[in-house]
Amino acid sequence: MSDVIGTKVAIPGASGAGIIRYVGQIQGKIGTFAGVELLGTLATTRGKNSGSVDGIQYFQVEIPKSGLFLPYERLKSVNPGLANVNPSSKTPLTPVNNRTYQNVRNSMINENFANPDLTLKYESEIAELQRALREKEKRLENFNNQREEWRAAMDELVAVQQEGIQVYEDRIEELENENKAQQEKLDNANASLTAANSKIKELEQSIDNLLSEKVNDVQIDDSRKEIEQLKRELESRPRLEDLEELQNSLDELESIYQQQLNEKDAIITKLQVERDHLSHELYSTPVVHQSTADDSPQELP
Repeated sequence: MSDVIGTKVAIPGASGAGIIRYVGQIQGKIGTFAGVELLGTLATTRGKNSGSVDGIQYFQVEIPKSGLFLPYERLKSVNPGLANVNPSSKTPLTPVNNRTYQNVRNSMINENFANPDLTLKYESEIAELQRALREKEKRLENFNNQREEWRAAMDELVAVQQEGIQVYEDRIEELENENKAQQEKLDNANASLTAANSKIKELEQSIDNLLSEKVNDVQIDDSRKEIEQLKRELESRPRLEDLEELQNSLDELESIYQQQLNEKDAIITKLQVERDHLSHELYSTPVVHQSTADDSPQELP
């Protein structure tokens, strides 16, 4: 047990740290608890007690109300390096421990043993207290189980949300790459169209010149052949209809890309609403305590 006492650890559900001062059982509670002395601003914002529960001092703190008790397993879940421990046999720092209390109780019972009415009254009170204690322990156990289920559901929701976001981010990147490739094709097509238009003008000018120069020339047949050759070259150039069809394809791809972005935003919004709803249910449920004392052990949310 001494190998974890004095260890600096992270605190679940908070941005800060503390030092383990006690590991063991707490009177009237079930399970193994860790007593932590909080450090820095966390000591004033999250501190619950000064290392005592129901008048029993388990550890000392330098700053009053900077102590916190929480289940050891929960503390270990965010500090994997902590060793597994068995319930502590360390005696709490109190002038009246369990043995002393038991001796006083037995002495009082022996003194009044001769009075059957008092004996029956004490036994009835003890039985009633034990019954109430068992009921409270059962309720606390049920609450702890329910809280763990909520925490698991929250973790699962966060994991699903992260996975969904990653899928849509990958798809967005893929669509952006496709859009970039199509844009490059369109730019190349526009450049080809510009060059083709320039060549068409040059050919038209050449045709006009040839017609003007050789209208009365005996080599008009050769001119016609050259004109036909120029027309064939003109026809082999990209047509305006083909470029318009390519532009329509790019517009359709852009529409699909925008629709998928809208669907992704809707799913992310839905996941965030569900996460906020579960968080509200988790933190709005009252914690069941066995004692109403201000220094009862409490857990961080």
